[in-house]
Amino acid sequence: MKAAILIALLLQGGAAEAPLADTAKEARAQGLMRELRCVVCENEPISQSTADIAVDMRRVVRVQIDKGASDSEVRQYFVDRYGQFVSFRPPTDGWGVALWVFPFLLLLGVGGLIGGRMLRARKRDLTPVPDDRSNEPDA
Repeated sequence: MKAAILIALLLQGGAAEAPLADTAKEARAQGLMRELRCVVCENEPISQSTADIAVDMRRVVRVQIDKGASDSEVRQYFVDRYGQFVSFRPPTDGWGVALWVFPFLLLLGVGGLIGGRMLRARKRDLTPVPDDRSNEPDA
């Protein structure tokens, strides 16, 4: 009896990881699984995680894609449940724009500061040096 329960559990676990029959849908599912973060593991996509919740998340991705959900709908499903943390991509609207733009503005600002200081230092170095020989008698 115990062996039958164990076999049933193993078969059920294997079915949860079965790829979709349609290769195009499976490719979409795999792409989404690389974009979604495991909520248990730090900075690991659900495609690589072995945590139980990642297995469940992979199953949900496949079920939703099989039902005809778009990629954005699947992403939104997980963001609604786990928050923006679950997505490796920050949003491209609202505060998400600041996340995308800030590093470039920071580099531009630092580059401007360094360039300005170099220009001022260059101008300072170009001041004429007094001729030391002006006080010597002509020979």
